[in-house]
Amino acid sequence: MQHGFQRLVLLGSAGYSRAELPLDGAVSLVAPNNTGKTSLINALQFLLIIDRRRMDFGAHDVEKSRRFYFPNNSAYVLLEVSLPESGTVVLGCVGKGVSFEYEYFAYAGPLKVEEFCLPDGSLVAQPKLASHLATHGRRVFSYSGSEFADMVYGGRNRKLSGSQDFCVFRLEHASDASVFQRVLTRTLRLDKLRSSEVKDYLLQIFRRDLPDASIDFKAEWDKAFADLNAERSQYLAAERLKGSLAELERKQDARLTLRGKLLCWRPMIDEALCQWQQHFESRQQALQHELQQCDGELDRLREQDRQAVREQSQWELEQKQLRQERQQLQALQQRFALVESRAVLETCRRDVQAQRDALVVRLGQAQSRPPASIERDLSRVDRELAQLTQEMRTQGHNLYQQLAGALPPDQLAALNKVLARPVLTLGAEDFQLDGQALSKALGDANGEHAGLPGLQLRVAALPEQHQQRGLAELGELLRDLQQQQVQLKEQLETAQALALVQRERDGLEQQLVQLDAELRDYSQLQALQGSDAARQARLVTLDQKLAELATSLAQSAARYRALDQQRQQRQKDLDSLGQQHRQIEQRRNQRIDQEGPFTWLSDSPHHPWLAQPEFALEQLAERLQTYQADCRQLLELDDQIRRLLGEIHTGGLTKYQFVGEPEAEIARLVEFAHHLPQEAEALEKKVRSAVVNVAACLRELRDGLAAFKRRMREFNRKISGRQLSDLAVFKIEPEDETALVEAIELLISTAATVGNGETFELFNQQSVLDDDQLNRAKTLLIEEGNARHGLRVADLFRLRFWVGKAGREPEAFDDLDSAASNGTVLMAKLVTGLAMLHLMQDQRRPIQGICYLDEALALDARNQRSLIETAAEFGFSLIFASPAPLTTVRYCVPIHHRQGSNQISRFSWQIIEPVEA
Repeated sequence: MQHGFQRLVLLGSAGYSRAELPLDGAVSLVAPNNTGKTSLINALQFLLIIDRRRMDFGAHDVEKSRRFYFPNNSAYVLLEVSLPESGTVVLGCVGKGVSFEYEYFAYAGPLKVEEFCLPDGSLVAQPKLASHLATHGRRVFSYSGSEFADMVYGGRNRKLSGSQDFCVFRLEHASDASVFQRVLTRTLRLDKLRSSEVKDYLLQIFRRDLPDASIDFKAEWDKAFADLNAERSQYLAAERLKGSLAELERKQDARLTLRGKLLCWRPMIDEALCQWQQHFESRQQALQHELQQCDGELDRLREQDRQAVREQSQWELEQKQLRQERQQLQALQQRFALVESRAVLETCRRDVQAQRDALVVRLGQAQSRPPASIERDLSRVDRELAQLTQEMRTQGHNLYQQLAGALPPDQLAALNKVLARPVLTLGAEDFQLDGQALSKALGDANGEHAGLPGLQLRVAALPEQHQQRGLAELGELLRDLQQQQVQLKEQLETAQALALVQRERDGLEQQLVQLDAELRDYSQLQALQGSDAARQARLVTLDQKLAELATSLAQSAARYRALDQQRQQRQKDLDSLGQQHRQIEQRRNQRIDQEGPFTWLSDSPHHPWLAQPEFALEQLAERLQTYQADCRQLLELDDQIRRLLGEIHTGGLTKYQFVGEPEAEIARLVEFAHHLPQEAEALEKKVRSAVVNVAACLRELRDGLAAFKRRMREFNRKISGRQLSDLAVFKIEPEDETALVEAIELLISTAATVGNGETFELFNQQSVLDDDQLNRAKTLLIEEGNARHGLRVADLFRLRFWVGKAGREPEAFDDLDSAASNGTVLMAKLVTGLAMLHLMQDQRRPIQGICYLDEALALDARNQRSLIETAAEFGFSLIFASPAPLTTVRYCVPIHHRQGSNQISRFSWQIIEPVEA
């Protein structure tokens, strides 16, 4: 009997009440689609894959599949295996009923389904399994998942079950168990095998011939160039910061010069400040004394000038009065030039007064009304005469009489109060009357009220305008009015004559007033003529005095201005001295050279100050201000230099950051900046030698790639000798990732060139790190390494699947699924997977496993036989799944469905053997 898998049994699991499947030969598993063929084979994952993370149930996750395979604590998945060391053993797992978990167990002996049944035919529950099998002479060993895996794959931590070894797959290397399980999973699901997985599996299988870990090229480069990069970064930083370094040198030189100046000035400033107070007090007293003298002299001049101005005002007033008298005399002389004497004026006055008195007598005798009153009465009488004449003319046919005949008395009374009297006495030619229309318009008008459209009037208090009188009465009234008219005209003439007399009297009164004024002026003329000589003499005297006084005032004003300017100058000097003193005191109090860096200024590096700083005390404030400004400038320079140092440090130049005092760092930086060309030459020598060191890790990658290619040639020899459908060529070859491999080769060749001493010719006296081609190669390796989290041999190539039919050129494909027809691809995948499994197994202990191929009808009989033979060569039995039976296999096993569950009975197996000729 061949060692390996014998039978697979499912009890109460995966929808099977009972299933027994032979595994020691090729099997045709026959059933319609979706009736449990794949579920039956997938049950092996619990016994062979074990690690749930690596299980693959297609569209169903592991948790759901676990519920499907172990719905209760009497669900079993059992595998009978024949081992070289232990004979026939049974590996199994049984549901625990709690959270659909399961437990692994194993025992030595053949698989007998009846031993898992109770007398009533029901399956044994998991808690009673060990005791129940013990009654049949079976010693059951239980395992955890990890222990079971170590046992199946011969792990180092496996425990032996008594004196028996239950190891199923003894691998060439026990560490290949995980990749073996992954490949084995894919042989159970060939349709899921992807080209990328083939590459991964092959790398895992050949990993002992490849570098152990990924290579972080950037880390390797940085390691090789660690010190060099630091020095080069300092050099490059200095090149970038040339401007800042130059500015730092200028500011440091300015600071050293300023320190020397301040050290020279400070003792002289201190001495001048000590002398200043005495100088200020003595100078202040002298200026105040001079200022007091100026004030006294100015006060005397001001009083003297005030007295002179008062005299001048008096004399000018007197002069003005005398000149006015002269002008008045001249005017009176011209006015009375024709009057011989005063008697003439007096005679004229007496005549006018006599005329005035006569008119007064006449006016007293006359009694009369004012003319205006008489004129008003005369106008009234004229209007009444005109009205009376109209009334007499229209007597018998006036408006009032027509209204009286056409209107009721009430309406007539209302109109008599509303219409004016001249209207009521109009003649027939002056109006037209429609009595009915007027009566209708007046409505209910009466003596109390009257109304027209849009107007209502209360007329009770209004007088009547017209009373109808006879011709006799009217004639008598006419005569009375005419008599009144004649009388009023006479009175008006008399009143008008009296007004003329009165106006004449008023004119005489005015003449008397004027004559009185002329008499007074004539008297004044006589007085002025008498004092004219004395007045002329006084005017001459006043002119002389005023001229003398004006000269004196002008001289006094000039003296005053001179004294005032002298006083202003003294006050200005005193204010300037006070301002200077305040400035000095303020600046003395604001001195900043008593603290901070000024306390140890003499101990700091500085340039000697050779200029002569002597100065007078009057210049102290200005010099003190300059000294203070220099102190502030020194502090600003300190801050600027600190900022510049910070910028230089931030810019990457930290070469001398920790050498000691900042002064020493600045000096070293300035010196470093002056020797940058020499620094570049030294760096070049170090760079060339560092390239040699960085290439070592790349050689390891290149050698790993070469080793993988060598192993792939061996692998291709295993798979290329098998017939795959109509293919004449099928091989898997690694194809270089050109950019990466060329970059590695460039760096390695560069290192070799540097090692041979040809660097200077190769790089034309330029730095290796400045070579564009080398930099591109380095950048590519760093970027790819960062993207892939390190460079591995796997990153240097991609697998290409070469397929060629007879008589045609082979073609290369990146994806195996697109290389040929579905059947051919399945065969290629199966051969590839079995070859990988075969490589991992210990060939000294062959164990026949199984592989599964779905949709087997896609292959013809010739390809089926070819696959069966190929699988057997690699140590595997092939299980075909199809709706119809195949004749190329040893077993034909149908799946039956009874009472709601699937069944595979041992009695339904059909063994197919070749007919002997």
